[in-house]
Amino acid sequence: MNVIAAINGQITAEVSAFYALHFARVHGFPLRLLHILNPADNIEAVEKSMATIERVAEKYGMATKRVVLGGPPIRTIEQYLLEHSSEILFCSTRYHQRKNLFNLSFSQKLSSMTLPADLAVVRVVHPRTTLSTKNILLFIRGNRLSVEKFTFFASMAKAYKASCEIYSVSVVGKRQRARLDRGQVKLMLKNNDDRLSHYKQLAKHMDIPLRLKHSIAVNEMDQVLYHLSHTNFDLVIVGGERLSMYSSMSKAKPIERLHRSTSVNTISFYQRGGAR
Repeated sequence: MNVIAAINGQITAEVSAFYALHFARVHGFPLRLLHILNPADNIEAVEKSMATIERVAEKYGMATKRVVLGGPPIRTIEQYLLEHSSEILFCSTRYHQRKNLFNLSFSQKLSSMTLPADLAVVRVVHPRTTLSTKNILLFIRGNRLSVEKFTFFASMAKAYKASCEIYSVSVVGKRQRARLDRGQVKLMLKNNDDRLSHYKQLAKHMDIPLRLKHSIAVNEMDQVLYHLSHTNFDLVIVGGERLSMYSSMSKAKPIERLHRSTSVNTISFYQRGGAR
């Protein structure tokens, strides 16, 4: 198994690769620095980024390998993943308003596909955060938390020796929320806490400081952005949902709003094989 970091010479891709480096380090996986030739990319900047990442990896005694490929980017990377046993692919993204299918970015196209590896799409807000990540938040809907998502979250927490929070938001309609009394709210929050408590116990065994926090809201992204504006996290992890190319052209999804408005570096985690 290996971990792949997509490199294009941009600082955002370099930051994404450092997250990949620390994920690979904590699992003992080799790191592959992958570049697909593109006339729009500065090859000198690509090589400089690779050299910077290699120097850091060398300090940790990690194995790295440069992989430079030619061909249509999406088809080429899909073929590479099929031919090589990879745990996860890290790539960077930046928010921009899409207009049509042909304007989808590299990361958006990847997140629309069923891949044979996990995918981590990194939205970089503060490039230097990877040097000191002390607090990590995992956002989930209600009590929906897969083992795969928690494993990725715990891996990043272990790599950075960070304190962590699982922040669950239960979405209710305006009318339903208006009808909820204090007792019903307490019961909903307690149910979520009970269903997630085993993850807290598991984190304790892994020596990861973890707390659970729950909220009830009409709009999940409003609540998450509000929470981030009143806390001090260095990294947010959120589960992504693979969509078809057609559906990705429709109205903006919550995760896209998070990428657009977040004040914190954010990793959207997509499980392999199209799982949520």
